[in-house]
Order: sequence, then structure tokens, then C-alpha cells
Amino acid sequence: MASITIRSEPDRAWIPTNSHDTVSSFKAPATATTLPAGFPKSIVSPTAWTGTDFDNDQNQERYILVLTEGDVKELEQACRNFEGLKLPFERVSQESFPLPTLGSKLKALAKGLVNGVGFLLIRGLDPKQFSNEANLVMYLGVSAYIGEKRGCQDELGNMLLHLTDLGAEAGPDNERQAPYSNVAQPFHTDAADILGLQCLGEAEVGGECQLASTATIYNEIVKSRPDMIHLLSASSWVFDRFGQSPPYMVRPILYPMGEDRVLLSFSRRPLVGNATSPRTPGIPDLSAAQVEALNAVQFAAEEHALAKKLKTGDMLFWNNMAMLHARKGWTDSPSGRRHLVRLWLRNDDTEKHWPIPEELQAGTAWNEAFDHAGKSQLWPVAPIRERAYIANQQRSSGHA
Repeated sequence: MASITIRSEPDRAWIPTNSHDTVSSFKAPATATTLPAGFPKSIVSPTAWTGTDFDNDQNQERYILVLTEGDVKELEQACRNFEGLKLPFERVSQESFPLPTLGSKLKALAKGLVNGVGFLLIRGLDPKQFSNEANLVMYLGVSAYIGEKRGCQDELGNMLLHLTDLGAEAGPDNERQAPYSNVAQPFHTDAADILGLQCLGEAEVGGECQLASTATIYNEIVKSRPDMIHLLSASSWVFDRFGQSPPYMVRPILYPMGEDRVLLSFSRRPLVGNATSPRTPGIPDLSAAQVEALNAVQFAAEEHALAKKLKTGDMLFWNNMAMLHARKGWTDSPSGRRHLVRLWLRNDDTEKHWPIPEELQAGTAWNEAFDHAGKSQLWPVAPIRERAYIANQQRSSGHA
């Protein structure tokens, strides 16, 4: 069972400290033993897993694809064909990047993002064998069979983000936002249906990606603290916008999505602040009860997480609507530097089965990220290093 620190004042840190006490040790007030309208009493679903469910799993082919020699050759041929077309990166598609055999495997795995465990791992490529451009083309080519629609990740039109520690020479530690540093990140979601990560380099130590099932987190909290479901689903959560106008927005962080689904959508940074993005003075603070509920989500996610240290060449995709993600801190070395490339994706199944709640769309402009009409698209094949960019507090693209 997930552990939660019992305090007179709950831990408001960006990454709260866990203790020895449990969610079940909290007793819900007698007046809040029922759930809000629309929320299920329990979620029974393939996505309702705990990390230990995958220990010694004999059926890993449901969510892991190890590329064969033939698969790799098919990817290389598709890459050469696309490069011969002289098209921009945004034109990579199933049509321009045909995979006669591998494509059907990828489409079958993609179904599991909605109907299965909610994530998939592809391994077997060696990015050291290819140029930066070729690596990106193959990543986009694979992703076209997972989620054919791609989301813009910032206000400048960047369609991908390099997650790597750029070091103090790019910006001091107290300015560099989390995507450009080596710090751990708490559990959170992004503004996309599907997230993709391509691993171009591994850290010397640490840097594991962590996934946690929203369904399992929900079930754990419902069992002991149904009052927290009322609080998490209330339109009372104040998200700091770090100098934008209006200065903050208010919305729920938990949404009902039908009989067997709920959606958590939040990052802790705009809710409690952190070292590189302190909460803006004058913005209403979360109540102690809200912080307690937010920490309950974090601690339940920690307890049930699946941790994966990606190998160089791996591609990991997951349903951002069905799970939270986090990462562990890491240490690089001259021979091992963690470098991931992130995509935001969407496909017909996620649009059909996980429609964006109206209140969430109004507060995040989620759908606009996938509308590129009349907008330029940027595809940086190397990390952006400008200090103003990596220190930007207002950007919400996965800063957690």
C-alpha cells in the first residue's frame, strides 16, 4: 500500500518526502464516504497494474518489441526512401515511410495503449550507426504507426524536445528547468494523448523512467480516502502561470471518463513551485487538505510504479491519459550521457476513447497543440541551448 507522511502540515515540497504511514491509516470523514457523481467505485482494467506485475512476466510481447534484423533493414530502407523524397520532417507518415512487415506489428502494439497495459517498448536500433537526421526520421517513422498526429511542444513551434542535462555552462542550476538538468522529477502528466521517448544515450548512473497506472492510484485512494476524490475533482486547484495573464488558472486535476476510466492531469511545479520556478507571490496557495491529496497521488504512484532504464536505441511510448510518469535523478560521465527525445502524439483510438474534458481543454489549449494549420513546425535535431529558452518558467511542456 502506498505510504504517506502524516504531518500536522503536509509536505509542500516539489518532491514530497515519504514516510512509514499509509493511505489506509487515514480515516475519511464520515460525511465524505461516497464518491462524486460520475466516478467509478473501482476500476477493473488491463491498465490497472502495479509495477511488480511485470516481474518475470512470460507475456512481454504484449508491450515489448525486439526488432529483428529484418525489421532494422526495413527501417533503414524506409529512411533512405524518405530522404530521397527531399521532404521536411513533418511529412514523415505511414505513406512516405512504408513498413510492409514491421508496420502491422507496430499498429497491433499501439492498440495496447488503449486496450492493454498502456505502454510499449521498442528496442533493437543502434543510433550510433546513423546521423542525427536519420535517427529522427526513423523515430518519426515508427511513431507514425503509433500515433499519426503530432503535437507542438512550445509556443515557438518546436515539435520535439531534447531531454538532457545541458550543464551549468548553458545556464546555472537555479535557472535551468527540469528538462535540461539531471534532477529527479515527481509524477505528473503532459499535454498529450501519447508520449514518446527515443533514447540516444544512457546515464552512467540512474535516470530511470517511471510509469504509474492512474487506475491503480485511483483505486488505492478510493479504498481509504474517498473524500480526496471529491477534493481532487473539485474546480479549486490554482495553477501558477508564472507571469502570464491571467496570473493563474483554476481547474480540477481529476476527471471522470466513464465506467472504467478516470483522468489525472497535472504537474506539481505550477501547483507548489520548485527551486527553479518558485510560486509567484500573491498566487493563492493550495490548502493543507489539497497538498495532502496531491501527496497521496505522488506516494501511491511511487509505490506502484514501473521503473525502466532505457537503453540506447530504445523507444518508449505510453498513454498519457491512463498513467503518470516521473524520472529518477542521474549522473552522467564522459562515456555515458542521458539523452532522450520526446514526442507528443495522438491517434484515432485515444481521440475516441479518451476525449479531452471541456474544462481541461479550456485551461490547457490541449487540442490546439495538434492543430498545425498555418503554423510553422521546427524540428531541432540537437538540443536547444539558449539560456532564455531553457530557463523559461512559463512554458508548460513537461516541466512537471
